Amino acid sequence: LESNSKKLRKLLESPRVEQILEAHNSLSATIVEEAGLSGLWASSLTLSCAAGLRDNSELTMTEVLEVLESMTARANIPILFDGDTGYGQFSHFQQLVRKLCVRRVGGVCIEDKIFPKTNSFLRSEGQSLAPVEEFAGKLRAGKDAQTDPDFVVVARTEALIVGLDTAAAIDR
Repeated sequence: LESNSKKLRKLLESPRVEQILEAHNSLSATIVEEAGLSGLWASSLTLSCAAGLRDNSELTMTEVLEVLESMTARANIPILFDGDTGYGQFSHFQQLVRKLCVRRVGGVCIEDKIFPKTNSFLRSEGQSLAPVEEFAGKLRAGKDAQTDPDFVVVARTEALIVGLDTAAAIDR
């Protein structure tokens, strides 16, 4: 049986344009799968909104993991989870990665902001980014913690959102 991480990796490595669609609970995940799409994006924004919370790390890791587990219990397509900043330091990100692997989530995308994160659409130029070395260390720590060899860790820079130029974004 092919893991969700392997399925997600195949989507990301496909020479074709592949589509994934946002889902924020098991019902929306089921609808996406039944519509014939190949993958899911579990956005921190929509997960937070569905819980009636703001998108600034108010939804805890435990709460998110419960929702993701309900989604993977119903849908057999991979989830790429928007893990914000990884819920804190490198050790928090390691814990997240291990728990995502147990719940059969295909991968996680984290951004280079400081925890707790603020939604990218709010006061964008006043937000702080983590130093490059710190963020790279967090990514390495997450990869070291994965229990599924195909688990996907996606790094995202918010450099342009905070007002840095393209060269700075590429460097990050």
